Amino acid sequence: MKNEQTVYIGIDLHSNTSTIGYMNEAGEYLGQQRVQTTPTNLINQVVAIPGHVKKLTLEQSNMAFWAADHLQHHVDELIVCDPRKNALISRGENKNDNSDTLGLCTLLRLNKLTEVWRPKQLGIRRLFFHQVKEYQRLVKSMSIHKRQLQSGLGHWGIRDKATKADYESPKNLLSGIGNPLLREEFAEKIEVIGYLNQRKERQLRRVIQTGKQFREIKEFLKIPGVGPVGSHTFSGYIQTPHRFRRPAQLIKFCKLAVRKFTSDGKQVRSERLSKAGHGQLKNLSHIAWKASRSSDNEVNRYYCDVLEESGNEVHARLTTQRKILITMWALWKNNKPYNPTKFTYIPCGDSTR
Repeated sequence: MKNEQTVYIGIDLHSNTSTIGYMNEAGEYLGQQRVQTTPTNLINQVVAIPGHVKKLTLEQSNMAFWAADHLQHHVDELIVCDPRKNALISRGENKNDNSDTLGLCTLLRLNKLTEVWRPKQLGIRRLFFHQVKEYQRLVKSMSIHKRQLQSGLGHWGIRDKATKADYESPKNLLSGIGNPLLREEFAEKIEVIGYLNQRKERQLRRVIQTGKQFREIKEFLKIPGVGPVGSHTFSGYIQTPHRFRRPAQLIKFCKLAVRKFTSDGKQVRSERLSKAGHGQLKNLSHIAWKASRSSDNEVNRYYCDVLEESGNEVHARLTTQRKILITMWALWKNNKPYNPTKFTYIPCGDSTR
């Protein structure tokens, strides 16, 4: 087998089996192999590919960082790419693992991939991210069950909204349900909500315990409106502030970037917030803004200053949300303590606008 100078390797990664293909510098597709998705199989297949320089790519997925962690020491360059930008693959006429692998190799060779940040080691930061995400899943699951309970009660004519006391002691709430089978069903639903609440509280304790290792969280807590959940969520999702070179990249990651639609220099659609990013980060900034409104503090004053100049409540709120996130990122990146006097609105040249 000819030993190529540079080979471009693409992996279409799945939980059970994965397809590994490679291409030379001339664009010739030299072969592919389907293997069981295990660390040993992936490594052995990549090592067996002949080439002096090996460049490898795989699309971002639930298993991408795990696979990259095992393969990064066996190639010269490894890129985890953004699948949303790979139109050659996602919009291909023939959609299958073989064509996807060929498409990855082609885009890697042409340098047309958009790389996403990835942790170089799956250490304590990655564990912390997992803990924070699990806490958010439990919060979401609780919210779903509570809405289902309220909807079910309303269906049977019970209009009273279930309170925290009802979840802890549901006797009064259930007494209004005459049918014993129906009463038993709602009792089980309340029991599930109670169980999820206990799990959520235990998970939050784990998150806070792990977060004690990270200095930036103590500084985040000094910002008005940013509580324990928000500060730990920001640290957990971002992992390192150095993944972003510019504030705009952070804002896009936090789902607060503005999408603009133009054609021939003219606006063809109204601006709107981008759907790309992490809604949890957007949500924490909204909660921080809302909490800051209850007292006189630098965040609330910033919001009022923007509102006075713009006259638009939505613009003022979003600008304040971005300012909160950028402030958290900047003090973390620069390893500086929080200074409330710097949280001020500058009408001209403000990077958050």
